[in-house]
Amino acid sequence: MQAFILGAGLGTRLAPLSLILPKPLLPVFQKPLIQHMMDHFLRAGVTEFMVNTSQLEMMWERAFPFPDPQYRGVPVFLSHEEQPLDSGGGLKKIMPRVRADEPLLVHNGDILSDLPIHDLLAEHRRSGNLVTLALRSCDGKRNVGFDPATRRITDMRHALGVDPGSYQFAGTYVMQPEVAALFPPEECFSIVPVWLELIRRGRVGGVVCDWARWCEMGTPRDYLDAVLELPSSQRLHPTAAISPAADVSEDSVVCQDAVVPAGCVLNDCIVWPRTHVAPGEYTRCILTPRLLVQA
Repeated sequence: MQAFILGAGLGTRLAPLSLILPKPLLPVFQKPLIQHMMDHFLRAGVTEFMVNTSQLEMMWERAFPFPDPQYRGVPVFLSHEEQPLDSGGGLKKIMPRVRADEPLLVHNGDILSDLPIHDLLAEHRRSGNLVTLALRSCDGKRNVGFDPATRRITDMRHALGVDPGSYQFAGTYVMQPEVAALFPPEECFSIVPVWLELIRRGRVGGVVCDWARWCEMGTPRDYLDAVLELPSSQRLHPTAAISPAADVSEDSVVCQDAVVPAGCVLNDCIVWPRTHVAPGEYTRCILTPRLLVQA
């Protein structure tokens, strides 16, 4: 199975962090956000990754070095866009690489979750739908109409005037490659109008995943809250130089090769790799080699 991860967004709400790293490359504990999701997808049987990129292309090439970009032995194809092509255009650009005989898993690159990919795939295959969306009813923007009896999507953003919606699209879906026949001729476009046409035809299903862990890294505060709340035994990297005279709260995260000297107090902070922290007291801060962000 192939997976396509959307990584080309500008990350405007995440600024200024997104000015130095694309959102999917944000450090989450001791590796980039995208690699957490790749691990999850590998367990579901993914054998090839495709990722679209736009700004800060060099950072992507560092994460997945050329000439043979891969992750844990699985190929990673980087599809660069000079300007972001939106959720539909980026997908259209990689379609020549997509195998026609199997569904494609698609995931927004700013989300960390353990959504049940096997359940999503099983429902997609059982239903014969062309698209199957992961849904949530417990948080976020609930603007997707869904009929639990038929397991089909009935509306999105109330665009069809059918249902104002009580479910949220969780940023992950499965689609049949034949959906590409509905793509418009332009390069840059949203996937939503394509889905709306398929909803009219009764060909879009959904799986509700309220029990799954789900975090969207939309803003610096979202990012900080998500990382601090996630369980992990890897909050302090073994290569980090943390002075015994520094005070680091138990929820803080200090990444590889960071330096936390005597006189530092870190309360609920994230220290990025290779960051030298100046002595002082920091609360709910994201400290990077180039800037400090209060969240």
